[in-house]
Amino acid sequence: KAASGSALGSFKAMLNPLYLFMAACMALTAISEFGPQQWVGPILAKAGASPMLILALVTGLMAVGRYFAGPLVEKLNTAGVLLGSAIFGVIGIYMLSTMSGSMLYVAAVFYALGICYFWPNMLGYVGQNLPETGALGLSIMGGIGMFSSSMFQPIIGGWIKDNKAAAEATGLAGDAADLAAGQATLSNMLLFPGILIVAFAALYFFGKKKQAA
Repeated sequence: KAASGSALGSFKAMLNPLYLFMAACMALTAISEFGPQQWVGPILAKAGASPMLILALVTGLMAVGRYFAGPLVEKLNTAGVLLGSAIFGVIGIYMLSTMSGSMLYVAAVFYALGICYFWPNMLGYVGQNLPETGALGLSIMGGIGMFSSSMFQPIIGGWIKDNKAAAEATGLAGDAADLAAGQATLSNMLLFPGILIVAFAALYFFGKKKQAA
C-alpha cells in the first residue's frame, strides 16, 4: 500500500507543468544527441574524414566531459550548463553540415562538448527541482528520451531521402549526391538544439528570477 501511494504521488507530481516542459525538452535533447550520431558516419566518410576517428573523438570527449562535470555545474548551475550545451550543439552540427576534411574533427569537438552534458543534466535538473517525482519520474524521463530517439529516426530518414532527390535534381550523382543530402539533413537537425536554446534560456532566467525572489 505504501509503495502504491508513493507511485501515485510521483505520478501526480509528474503532472507539474515544469516536469511536462522538461519532458518535451528531453525528447529534443535525446534526438540532438542520438540523431546526428546515427547518420554522421556515412556522411563524413564522403566528406574526407574517418568516421571511426570521429566516433572515438566524440565518445572520448563525452566521457572526459562528464567525469569533470561537477565544477562546471557548480559554477553555471544545471540550467546554465544545459543552455551552453544547446549552443555548442548548434555550433557543432552546423560545422559538421558545412565543413570537410580535417576541419570536421574540430566540428566533432564542438558537437561532443554540446551533447555530453544533455542526458545527465536533464535527469539532474528533474531530481533537484522536482524531487517529489521520485525514481518513477526519472525513469519516465529517461524513457521519453529513448522513445524520442526511435520516433524521430524515420523522420530523419525521410529528410535524407528527400534531400538526396533534391541533390540529384541539381545534377549530382553518387558520393556527391550522398554528401549533399547528408549535409542538408544535418542542417535540418539544427532545428532540435535551436529550439532548446530558447527553451533552456527561458529555464535559466526563470531560475535566476526565482532565486532572486
